[in-house]
Amino acid sequence: MVKKVSIPFQSNLKIDGNLHINKKSTTLIIICHGYQDSKDEPVIKRIANLLDNNFNVFRFTFTDRLKPFLPEEKQNISVIVNYFSTSYKEIVLLGASLGGLSVLLSINNNLQINKLILINPFVYFFKKVAWRFRKMLITMLFLYPFAKNVRDNINFYFNNIDPKLIVVPTLLIVAEKDEKVSSIHGETLYKQLGSKQKKMILDENIDHGLNKEIYIKQVVNYIIDWLK
Repeated sequence: MVKKVSIPFQSNLKIDGNLHINKKSTTLIIICHGYQDSKDEPVIKRIANLLDNNFNVFRFTFTDRLKPFLPEEKQNISVIVNYFSTSYKEIVLLGASLGGLSVLLSINNNLQINKLILINPFVYFFKKVAWRFRKMLITMLFLYPFAKNVRDNINFYFNNIDPKLIVVPTLLIVAEKDEKVSSIHGETLYKQLGSKQKKMILDENIDHGLNKEIYIKQVVNYIIDWLK
């Protein structure tokens, strides 16, 4: 069963999502989408539909979807976790691509988050990414002295990213031949994570966006096996 959920956020703004309900599970997986995607991105929906055979799943759209603002995404995640914290025994954050960075920036000091799953995460500003993302990063650095929103984004990133402080169990699923976000991001993160319960799966077949059904199913199987 899938239920629409709107969570109050700021003033008249709400976080819109879909809760996939599995009454046999006490675990909730919260899916955080990538750059300018949404809860209704076909891959996000498919992952949720496959996972809800075993777990409860909440997929949502970040309130800053068109203009990513990391402090707001952290607030989104915190509000969602607080909203569901009394209903589930275990809360797992799943972040894909840029959503992986939002997850990493949200975990510190949040004791209600029990586990992390990162799929092809973008983590480091100065490690290899495709030209589309590199152009965005270069533009941000150029605008840093002039645009408050850009300054706040960059400052927030550098003041809050510290993988060694992340100690919850973490699963990293990384495409070995990722053409958009280099696998170096995932490999470096794995080495820097402070968690003693961490696992990295370096898959030689999947792509960045999981654009084939076989890729989606493989990633979902990795997740189910790890969580169980």
